Amino acid sequence: MYGMINEAMRRLVTEKSGELVWSRIAARANTPEHFAMLHYYDDAVTYDLLMAASLELEASSADLLRDFGHYWSTRVGPENYRDILGAAGTDVVSVLTNLDEMHSRIQALYPDLRPPSFEVHDVGLSDIEVHYRSERAGLAPFVIGLLEGLGDLYGTPAVVTHTLHKSETQRYDVFHVNLGT
Repeated sequence: MYGMINEAMRRLVTEKSGELVWSRIAARANTPEHFAMLHYYDDAVTYDLLMAASLELEASSADLLRDFGHYWSTRVGPENYRDILGAAGTDVVSVLTNLDEMHSRIQALYPDLRPPSFEVHDVGLSDIEVHYRSERAGLAPFVIGLLEGLGDLYGTPAVVTHTLHKSETQRYDVFHVNLGT
């Protein structure tokens, strides 16, 4: 993953818990404390940071990923990709529908980017189903936080349920999202 992911994780941890805690996490993960935003790092670096943060903060990796997903969609995305995000849409459904196209635009900046794919299906007046495909394992909690955060960003509370889990027979995760309960 690109350094921007690890830097955003560092920023979240330092805002919530301080620089010293981040230093201990980086040391525990045997990684640098700071990352070059445009440099590509092996995915193992990010997973090691997640495991170290889980131990240091005494929180489950699922809870940390969910918080990070929320942080990404409410802070990192709007601050770093405002123009691209704005072009993707003005509400949760339009942004999610255009997310793959947005990732394609970002790929011009990050040629090694291996983004996930999102497919949106209407299932009711205020309900959608999101199909999430990724070559990376274990990031479903991040997606839950991302979806909840998009709801907060656009003033549409999102209640997210992970209804189908990716497996050898199921090729993608499925999330039911209720917007506006």
